[in-house]
Amino acid sequence: MFVKICGITNPADAEGVIAAGADALGFNFWQGSERYLEPAEAEEWIRELPDSVIRVGVLVNPTPAYAKEIAAIDGIDCLQLHGAESPEFCQSLVEAQIPLWKAIPMTGREMALRDFHTNRLLLDTVAGTKFGGTAARFPWSWASHLILANPAREFILAGGLNPENVAEAVNQARPFGVDVASGVESRPRHKDIYRVRDFITAARSV
Repeated sequence: MFVKICGITNPADAEGVIAAGADALGFNFWQGSERYLEPAEAEEWIRELPDSVIRVGVLVNPTPAYAKEIAAIDGIDCLQLHGAESPEFCQSLVEAQIPLWKAIPMTGREMALRDFHTNRLLLDTVAGTKFGGTAARFPWSWASHLILANPAREFILAGGLNPENVAEAVNQARPFGVDVASGVESRPRHKDIYRVRDFITAARSV
């Protein structure tokens, strides 16, 4: 089970999460997030993290220039687009040789899946003007239906996951991976390493 821990804001949390066995870390470069990182400051320690973990730059409706700026940060391996980015916008980044994932807001069971020019898609809760990290969940049966209908895609389940419910979520939806931010925090911007460990253990226990 692929596990991404999102909303990493400091090197100590990053090192602890890597030691706990996470496959990927998410760094939020959208200024509307309470977990926002200033790119120039974050680059100093992100580039020191080991290559064994995937380092994901999370963006929401970026301009092409800003997306390329974040993709060029030393240590960032790919972008995660978490807003209303169009397939055409995603295609332009792919053509610029920028690896990306696309977050999909889950609105119902019978969703039509658009082609965002990436096989890795993150399924998250619709939460007004917020984009991820809300601790709100959607019915996992919606994800299960979408995953079964698109076996060639790699779906990452997000939205309201925590150590207490992730095993049930994985059992129901059978995703490629899971993603969590607020569900493993002691307080906003700070991870609880014990909850991180419990989350990873539970996700991989199914």
